[in-house]
Amino acid sequence: MLMNKKDFALYLGFILIVASAFFLRLYQLDLRVFHHDEAAVGYFTYKLFNDGIYSYNPAFHGPFMYYATAGVFRLFGDSIYSARLLPALLGASMLFLLIPLRKYTGERGMVLAAFFFAFSPSFLYYSRFYREDIFISFFTLLAFVCAVKYAESYTENNSPVMRGFYLFVVGLSLASMAALKENAYISIALVVFFLFLLFIRERWYKGLIEKLRGHDKRALITVAEGFFLIMVFLIVFSLFYTGKALDLSGIWTAIEKAFSHWYEMHSIKRIGGPMYFYLPILALYELPALIFGFAGIAYYYKRNNLFMIFLIYWAMTNLIVYSYLQEKVPWLVLNPLLPLTIIAAAYLGELMPRLKLNSRNGTAAVILISMILFYFVHSSVFLNYYNYTNPAEPLIQAAQPPQRFSELLGKISEVSSQYTNQSTEIQVTDDQMETQFLWYLRHYDNVKWRVKLDSELNAPLIVVHDTDGNESEADIVQRRLRSDYDRLDSAKMSWYWFKPADFTLDYLLYRKMNGQPGEYRVVLFYKPVS
Repeated sequence: MLMNKKDFALYLGFILIVASAFFLRLYQLDLRVFHHDEAAVGYFTYKLFNDGIYSYNPAFHGPFMYYATAGVFRLFGDSIYSARLLPALLGASMLFLLIPLRKYTGERGMVLAAFFFAFSPSFLYYSRFYREDIFISFFTLLAFVCAVKYAESYTENNSPVMRGFYLFVVGLSLASMAALKENAYISIALVVFFLFLLFIRERWYKGLIEKLRGHDKRALITVAEGFFLIMVFLIVFSLFYTGKALDLSGIWTAIEKAFSHWYEMHSIKRIGGPMYFYLPILALYELPALIFGFAGIAYYYKRNNLFMIFLIYWAMTNLIVYSYLQEKVPWLVLNPLLPLTIIAAAYLGELMPRLKLNSRNGTAAVILISMILFYFVHSSVFLNYYNYTNPAEPLIQAAQPPQRFSELLGKISEVSSQYTNQSTEIQVTDDQMETQFLWYLRHYDNVKWRVKLDSELNAPLIVVHDTDGNESEADIVQRRLRSDYDRLDSAKMSWYWFKPADFTLDYLLYRKMNGQPGEYRVVLFYKPVS
């Protein structure tokens, strides 16, 4: 059967969007300098790759990403591009997972969801970022798709082998999430609570005990499949954290360690913020998801569509939970954004054919939708390819060094090549630079960390902290050094303290601020051979 022109155009559009998603994520992937967190997890990955050393620390999350990326390092070497390669590929591959959902979103909804995921400022930025969050999004969507396919195969009485396969992938995905980052426990708890509410609403508990006692085939199969799912999760989880197939003590230790650490972080409000923290981020970057997502929630709320009911529950509970938790960081916006994007795409896919272009209201709606989509794409391109280290972008946390930090790194490489290359002595007096430098100086074997200012400073490369005031550490060191040292000023991070007056049209379009950013400044003193 030949495909009609409309369907052909839709699927051609989908293919082009997928190709764009891969290009946007892989293009100049290593141009931006490593963020503070990327440098930390990059160094731990390098230690695993180079020395076979890994120890679970909930502050730096679970083992999955380290082991997976160490494998990439073995294939392509340890570089920024290699470290960011898996996030980029998984972020783009999320679009393929929309295909099995087209029965529920509609084909237009599938293509629109692909467009939103491909060009989303948030999903694109964190697909080009070596952190766990895009991994979490991928496995969350994979688990959801396989759960939907399992439900379909169950109601259609399909092969038990296929149902088992779907359950296996769900268990594998959930275990992978839990081995990536501790907020997976939140996702799992929310899903379990939804299933409990559904169990009560549908009154599946009625006669359940009698069915099990009477060896009802369907009830026994359901229980066996549930047990299979739990066992897959526990075995994979245990392998990641303990190296053993089912180490219950090791599983409990890992879970207890995770909960105690992050409960403490929440209690002390390590990175606190207001309840509405994520709403301005959604408004600034994700207007289609915010506007059409919430419109879709209102539209689908009273319809007896379990698929949409779950997406609404998923979006709202995630938004509420992460708004409450006192660990406010921009990358957590991906958790409510994922279901909200699918709702927005499905709703807009239904809305667009009903717009009457020959009417005033229809024309106005098309113009409004076009403006929203234009601003959405503009924000994404500007953030990811022009403004990728500008602290005026809220998606960029303050721990991101300015791009000129690469000049400092280049100078270290240039000067060390004039001496003994990676055996050249480097003295670092600024102890706050250690995390950032652990990655960048991982191949250097003669680095002296936390050198006292009153020590003898005579290495070809010396890194010190610079501050405001009458005389900074950099000024003290410069006064003591011989005249054959040159000075290069840089910074390890920069930030803005936003005020309501900052949000002008220039800011909304180009992120132009009225003042200069604050910076944690550092100075490199170097002694070239010539």
